[in-house]
Amino acid sequence: MAPILYLDFDGVLHPADVRVTDDEPERARVYVNGRASDHPLFEHAALLESLLEPYPDVRIVLATLWARMLGYEFALAQLPPALRSRVIGTVWRGSLLEYPPGSRYDVIQTDADSRGLTEWLALDDDTNYWPEGELYRIVATTHYWNALAEPGVAEELSAALALLCSGRTLKGRQPRPDPYPSTVDRLFGKA
Repeated sequence: MAPILYLDFDGVLHPADVRVTDDEPERARVYVNGRASDHPLFEHAALLESLLEPYPDVRIVLATLWARMLGYEFALAQLPPALRSRVIGTVWRGSLLEYPPGSRYDVIQTDADSRGLTEWLALDDDTNYWPEGELYRIVATTHYWNALAEPGVAEELSAALALLCSGRTLKGRQPRPDPYPSTVDRLFGKA
């Protein structure tokens, strides 16, 4: 089985506060201080491409709410071709579209179980409800604006990918110190 990276978009490939409104139902926008902006989406996609380049076998499963809320095909089409070609599906399928479990970890673990995965890695900004003993599976961005360009995140992801692709276990991998609070907590006042 190919190494799997579960990928979130918001807070990873661009700033975390992205919204779709009733006024513009097919246009996602980055919000700055509560206001819609023209800040580019997917500005860090090229960085992710370069980090994945040494690992051609890595496949991506979309764990982003874009796939659930806007549809898998729409979410997939937002990625540049080099990333799009790695995507093999989404965690948001079947009954999960209507009745998702309570946390991103639950959704990802359910998908990993259905794929028969024992080793996988997530790139996300939401560490809410991740079991303490499972944090080695996530590379978490914590800066709502810098996302994947946050200092230390690219290096951590590169090291985690090297470990994942070597066929060794990720268990025991030490995430960057203090990957909390998640940007989800910071944006919505839970921190």
